[in-house]
Amino acid sequence: MSGLNGSTSHFIRTCDRPRFLYAKRVPDSPPPTQPVTVWEQFHGLSAPPFSLTHDLRFVYHSRSHTRVLEQVTSALRRREGLIVLTGEIGAGKTMLCRMLLDTFNEARTFLSVILDPGLSVSDLLYQVLIDFGLVAAAGQKRREPLSDVTRHELVATLQQFLSSLIPLNAHAVIMIDEAQHLSPGVLEEIRLLSNFETDQAKLLQIVLVGQPNLDDLLQQPEMRQLNQRIARRCELQPLSDTEVQDYIDRRLFVATRGAPAVEERGGGPMDQSEHQAPLVQFTPRAIRTVAAFSKGIPRIVNTICDRSLEIAFERETHAIDPGTVREAARRLKLPAPKVVPRTALTRGAAAAASFALVAALGMYWWSSRPSPRPISDSPRNEVATGPATNDVRATAPATNDARATALSNDRTATTGGSVPAPPAPEAVASAADKKPGPFEIAVAAFRTERRAAEVSAAITVQGLPASTRSIAGGAWYQVVVGPFGTPEEADAARQALARDGFGDARVSTVAADERR
Repeated sequence: MSGLNGSTSHFIRTCDRPRFLYAKRVPDSPPPTQPVTVWEQFHGLSAPPFSLTHDLRFVYHSRSHTRVLEQVTSALRRREGLIVLTGEIGAGKTMLCRMLLDTFNEARTFLSVILDPGLSVSDLLYQVLIDFGLVAAAGQKRREPLSDVTRHELVATLQQFLSSLIPLNAHAVIMIDEAQHLSPGVLEEIRLLSNFETDQAKLLQIVLVGQPNLDDLLQQPEMRQLNQRIARRCELQPLSDTEVQDYIDRRLFVATRGAPAVEERGGGPMDQSEHQAPLVQFTPRAIRTVAAFSKGIPRIVNTICDRSLEIAFERETHAIDPGTVREAARRLKLPAPKVVPRTALTRGAAAAASFALVAALGMYWWSSRPSPRPISDSPRNEVATGPATNDVRATAPATNDARATALSNDRTATTGGSVPAPPAPEAVASAADKKPGPFEIAVAAFRTERRAAEVSAAITVQGLPASTRSIAGGAWYQVVVGPFGTPEEADAARQALARDGFGDARVSTVAADERR
């Protein structure tokens, strides 16, 4: 075993600089690039914008990506022992690790990246020693089969190497991808390896990267000792709807202008004034459709957008609309996002919509009285109601004190005080009045912008032009569908919404200051 157990001075000479599994790009030797397809050439792209390879030129820093990258970098610099990073399939965990390895320039840090979670304990230790340069240097003269090397000898070699890092003030990092597939024996070995430390700091840091069920695995009773050693947990979240827009824009921009300089990596905003804008454009409704199908998972965003580019080429257009995105999702056999039925909305949201209609009718009734009396003080959850006139097509559903009280409590708990009810849209007069359009459909109002955006995206997937807007001074967010040129078109869309469970949807005229 002398081939493995070299002297301390041998370790220092062999490992005087970090070893990266992913080598940094050398300016004189550009990395190989994927060939550009005929549809990408048609759209004026010089590189595949939605490839599934982990190309750092296209990295986009979402809010969650930035936060997790900062947390892991900080944990490594602080020499925290065991770090767990989780995220959904396709959320960008591997890309984040690539970015970490590309940007982490801490002096005298030695890295080993394990991509195969199916390794045995001995295989894992042997691969770590190879990545640290210990076995490869000795193996040039003497190659011993792994079966002749015991676990104890492998651990002793690793421990001797880690001890040699103490006078150098250096440390080592092992990063294991797909860690949710690690066997119990390997996890126990990781627990034992995490004990390598001095009185001041850890000599070996271990980063476990995996899917959310990695947390479930670590929560099992037999993993209690390992779970207690976890110093930091990070979770990579999917992209928000707004981030999906920025993510697509950045990838198209980079693919149009070519590979950016190394210093421009990082996914931040770049000056586009001096470069050609992409020929291909995703409409805002198409972006919302992509977000609805992908649920913000970057890998699914890539596949949908790549197929959308191909379909747009077949149709000889550079404009990608919701229909193109839906066809791309159909070819990929992606499940269609379901429109949430009206009866399945949260109790607070359902009560809010009813509250809005009742309040609107009450205000209309009070304003139409010839001599309105002063409004006396009343509890916040009391709503004045009155009969609907013939000018209003909609009738408000009946409410009771329990629903009003629940709504008042829900609103107070969420906002910390009274929230003004969302004003109802101007009601469409009867067909005899011949009021000019355009027309729109008020679907529902929500207290949070995120919930309104989710419902809007689900409706957009069904082929209706849904959008959101803030009302009542920003206290509510309303989902509307339209505009439509005729009341017949609007009513047909309203009936479609009713079939999907939105029975309270109402047609109204578009206010003059909101017409587009």
